[in-house]
Amino acid sequence: MAKKKNHIITEEQDIPSEVMEKLVQNRENILNTPIKQEKKKLNLKYKKQIIVTLAIAASLILFALINPQINTAIKNAFGISQDSGVAMVENNGIEHELHVTSTQNGREITLTKFISTKKKFAFDYQFKLDDEKLKDLLKKQSSPDRVFTKNTPNAQHIDLGLFVNDRDEDLFGGVTSQSTFRIEGDTFYGSVVAMFNREKIPEDAKLILHIYKLFWQDAEELDQAYIEASKTNSPFGVDNALEYEGDWRFDIDYKPLTQTADTQIRNVKNITDIKATSDPLQTTIHFTVPLKDFRSPENFFTPEITLYKDGIEVEDQLFTQISNLETEEIEISINLSSLDTTSVYRIQVNEVNHLSGETVREIGFFELQNQ
Repeated sequence: MAKKKNHIITEEQDIPSEVMEKLVQNRENILNTPIKQEKKKLNLKYKKQIIVTLAIAASLILFALINPQINTAIKNAFGISQDSGVAMVENNGIEHELHVTSTQNGREITLTKFISTKKKFAFDYQFKLDDEKLKDLLKKQSSPDRVFTKNTPNAQHIDLGLFVNDRDEDLFGGVTSQSTFRIEGDTFYGSVVAMFNREKIPEDAKLILHIYKLFWQDAEELDQAYIEASKTNSPFGVDNALEYEGDWRFDIDYKPLTQTADTQIRNVKNITDIKATSDPLQTTIHFTVPLKDFRSPENFFTPEITLYKDGIEVEDQLFTQISNLETEEIEISINLSSLDTTSVYRIQVNEVNHLSGETVREIGFFELQNQ
């Protein structure tokens, strides 16, 4: 079956200091223009991947935070097992390992893990690393001398499709995604973790995953383009240096996990209308907090979330924060599994100067725990 709906995902980049001035200049437009959460279908026929520096400004209202793991056990894990929600599922012995292979244009890719809920999915894949050009590109990307990719040396570009029961609708849209890789010996190991901004996967879904393209850029060329564009705060891009194209199809044996939990809210300060929904991979939380002070375009402060687990600040979460300054609503998704009934999470909303990154004051907080 031909699939024509493709999407690009990659790990997000930190906001470069060189473009911060431009972000401030455009903040008024951002605050006065609604930002749609659902991604439009992307046209992948272009030869260049254009990285628009001004678009990063949208992260003032809609952004994803992707950070390294802090827990030792998770930190020493590989692939999607580094995601704390996935790790909890694995620790509970829930089956999610696969060995499904697909070959296109002489390239065999093996899907080794796949797990999903109605709102999130993750998978590991691998293939034989026998391409000298690819080895050279990966070496450049992971070099500590890089400028643009120095904070994301293991980010991987991949085009995906996710379908249910061979229907024509591609579910893969409106997502926060992280795609990474590692090399061991002569094998390339890739991982993808993706969270939808709403429940999109039916609970009885027979899922089919498609990988349409893996592609890489020359990190040295990307650095040079970035340096030149930073002088004028201009958009920039480079041609892909290498592409593996095809339609690698994987039929998934496992239906989405649907276990829920009764999430208890307590110790609330200056936050109202708190609602939490937990599944085996994550917990989505809606709440209202005073945000009127952030509406002025002259105000260089933004509301940001600090997350604590059992009293310790955690940076092992891939979570989405969506803030609506008009309705004073915030929605976040964190990697708290419904299977975790012992951890106590504290959600703290801070006022942060987005120019310096410094926290100005605490706005409010609350705690939650699954029962």
